[in-house]
Amino acid sequence: MICLEDKFKKTEYHLYNYKDIDKLNRLDEIKIKQLENDITLSAVQYDKDSISKTNAFYSSVEDEAIKREEHNIKQRIEYLKADIVKRNLEKELIETAVDILQEDDRKLIELRYFSNPTNQWNAIAAKLNIAYDTCMKNRIKIINKITIYIS
Repeated sequence: MICLEDKFKKTEYHLYNYKDIDKLNRLDEIKIKQLENDITLSAVQYDKDSISKTNAFYSSVEDEAIKREEHNIKQRIEYLKADIVKRNLEKELIETAVDILQEDDRKLIELRYFSNPTNQWNAIAAKLNIAYDTCMKNRIKIINKITIYIS
């Protein structure tokens, strides 16, 4: 069983990484294009009968190696696509959970976790016109609330 502190840390981890989800998805999309390009390059086959017999050779071992490589590439593409889907669902979950929050709570989350670079807590407290201690107490309350929403 996961303790509350671990859930709190896990939720904060997801919030901190939220701003990178689209970039990570874009990287995976580029990797997929590269892998698909590799498949099309390796899939080019010349008609074995039209090649001169003097220098030509055919190996079933080479064919098997190519098939295995194509299979590995296809598995890698599926893995990358699954990662994109997982991250998109995580993003949607976080956005929905944050949308449920009160305006001030949402603002605190956006200022701390979604801004780039990350704002310091004392700057967030000043922007929200609240005391630093209040800001830190609100943080705990809000993260616990989001943890319930996304767990």
